[in-house]
Amino acid sequence: MKFKYLLPILLFLAITTQVTSRPLAVQNFKYKKDLKISGNLSPNGVVKLMLDEDIYKHSFYGDLRLTYNGDIVPYHIQNAEEISKNTEKVKPELLFSKKDDLEIYVLELPKLPEGMNYTKLSVSSAYDYETSITLKLGDNPDQFTDSKTVFLYKYGSQTSGEIDLGNTKHRFVRLEAEPGSDLKFPSAYRAKQNKNLYYEKTHTVTDPVLAENHCQFLFPNEPKSAFQILKLRIEEDNWERNVIVRGKINKKEWETVFDGTVTHNKSDGVYTEIPLSQTITSEFEIQIYDGENETLHLKEVISVQPLEEIYFFANADASKEGYALYYGNPYQWPPSFDPYSYPSGEETKNAEVNRGTLLAESENPDFSFSILYPPISGYLATGFFYLGVLALLYLLFSILKSKRSVLTESES
Repeated sequence: MKFKYLLPILLFLAITTQVTSRPLAVQNFKYKKDLKISGNLSPNGVVKLMLDEDIYKHSFYGDLRLTYNGDIVPYHIQNAEEISKNTEKVKPELLFSKKDDLEIYVLELPKLPEGMNYTKLSVSSAYDYETSITLKLGDNPDQFTDSKTVFLYKYGSQTSGEIDLGNTKHRFVRLEAEPGSDLKFPSAYRAKQNKNLYYEKTHTVTDPVLAENHCQFLFPNEPKSAFQILKLRIEEDNWERNVIVRGKINKKEWETVFDGTVTHNKSDGVYTEIPLSQTITSEFEIQIYDGENETLHLKEVISVQPLEEIYFFANADASKEGYALYYGNPYQWPPSFDPYSYPSGEETKNAEVNRGTLLAESENPDFSFSILYPPISGYLATGFFYLGVLALLYLLFSILKSKRSVLTESES
């Protein structure tokens, strides 16, 4: 083989290797869910979409792609919360005030009931004013930890009127304002904490498989319920054990998703929570190593999956048709969107957010792996690589053989 024939092969190899870095096509996703959006959708309005259990069963998390008429729609994903709408109005107690070169006010807020936070502080004045206020919060009047600056004003009937306390549990408030403001603080507001949403499933605990220094519990998880957290209820109150949790990742291979020391005291409550390193959707096992201690008695196992929401901007035409969510591709890289292309944290809390609903799961009718994208492109690139190596070896062998023939002829 001549060297001139080798150059086209190497050039083709380089082109094939570059192809694997191109964006993944929609037809490479195995599953698809169409979206239904409720309410009147405004152009570029914010839409909230709750993920369901099908997503965790068949997606690889980083492969979620939202589309509108085939075009990718940037999105932001976060844990779902139940936003509390119940608020209470209370009266602060003025502990101290000074009105010299700098007006200083120290307030004490009433004790908080369990599960509540302070959200706002109302401000009033008999005079028109504008002032920058340094706000400090603390657990006692001797030490204030949190601090920020806010701007307040009153121009006739126009007034800012409230200070955002940022869902704090601190009960003591110190305010430093410019002189002449003469501020009053008639009320404060508190509300229940926002609650993270989950779906849970209880798994039947069967007799363990006993070994020399540990016991093993097997759970078939036949409904293939997805989960990221395990809650264990063990009969004994106080204990410390090494615990290993393994799950079947691809129906054949077991993978360890937790391996560490777990401690439980009676004051911790009934359950012990174990966070896993990845989502499990198949059978799993729990190994509890007792060492020289007595065997613990596992009574209940609950799998927990935090619910998650996707937020995105609607299209400029305010059309509610044409949205779909694609998933089911283990070779897809996680999404990376410009932070300005999806709703911010403040925009997700807007009362005018539209709710999207995922319809029934279906296999993508366009699904077929392309030679331009993984895994086929990877196989092709690997094949051409080895083909190139073989071509080089053949070329080297041909050169050595040719030189040997020349030497043989010269010796003769």
